[in-house]
Order: sequence, then C-alpha cells, then structure tokens
Amino acid sequence: MKRAAIALFGLALLSGCGGAGNTSLLPSLYAGNWAGTWASGDANDNGNMSFVITTDGSLSGSMVDKVGATGSIAGFVNKSGSLTAVTSFPAGGNMVIGGTVTTNGGRLVGSFSYTRLGVNYGGNFDVGPASSGGG
Repeated sequence: MKRAAIALFGLALLSGCGGAGNTSLLPSLYAGNWAGTWASGDANDNGNMSFVITTDGSLSGSMVDKVGATGSIAGFVNKSGSLTAVTSFPAGGNMVIGGTVTTNGGRLVGSFSYTRLGVNYGGNFDVGPASSGGG
C-alpha cells in the first residue's frame, strides 16, 4: 500500500512538472525588424519588403512590387509560424496572404499563397535583421 501511495505521488509530481505550460504568454520567436526580398514565379513578380513583428506576433511594414508600387502590409504570425496578412496597394488591389514562416540561420524565410485582383499565386520571401522597422 505504501509503494502504491509513493508511486501515485511520483506520477502526480511528474505530470505537474511536464510540458511547456501556457505558451500563449511567451514572446514571439519571430519578433524583430526584418528586411529582404520576396518573389512569385506564378505572378512573374518580385520586390523588396520590410516589416516589424512585435512580441505578440503582430506584423506591420511595407512591400514593393517589381514595378515599384509600394503597399502597406499588416498581419500576424502565430507562435507556430502561421502567417496571415494583407498588403494594401494604392492601385492594383490588395494581396491577401496566407503562409508559413521559419527561421534559418538568423533569417526569416517563408512561403505563402496570395490572392490579388481575384487571381491566386504562390510566393516566398527571405528577410534578415534590419536596423529599423518596416513601414
């Protein structure tokens, strides 16, 4: 009986100490100021982008396409790297973006799909640390 009580106590301790707990309170792994390039072979488009990801995962900045049009980007990257955003261009429609973000050697890389003017495209980006935020 005493062994059973000790075993139950040990299991209770192990189950109480395991896991990461409430990870929603942890800051985003992707937080920082980022700048680099994006490309879409499907749309024959590419350009530069810069943005800030805050500790809660909010994203804001700017994105430039190959003809030089600049749009403001706003969205969110969750703790598992899921990206949702919209880039608003003054002319040429919005880009509604969904994709994933990962870290690679101190850089953020991502793949995404987006809809612009009712057409779906695929794309990717590669950004590194920037000295100041996007916008």
